[in-house]
Amino acid sequence: MLRVWPIVCEFGIGALLCIVGIWCGLRGGYLNLKNAEDRRLLFILVGGYFFMLGIMCIFTFLSPNWANGGSL
Repeated sequence: MLRVWPIVCEFGIGALLCIVGIWCGLRGGYLNLKNAEDRRLLFILVGGYFFMLGIMCIFTFLSPNWANGGSL
């Protein structure tokens, strides 16, 4: 659990803050889902979030075992 809690805190709180920011942008009219450029921006934000989460999980859970020659 010592490896899990930092990821939960970082990506969990970060996701909440990002959702609040996107919601405020949509409510305030800064982002418009009818605009292709704004849809692309949201796709990049969500895709980047999951990409970074995946990279973080790989380096946290899998790569420490690579030095010992072990697998999962």
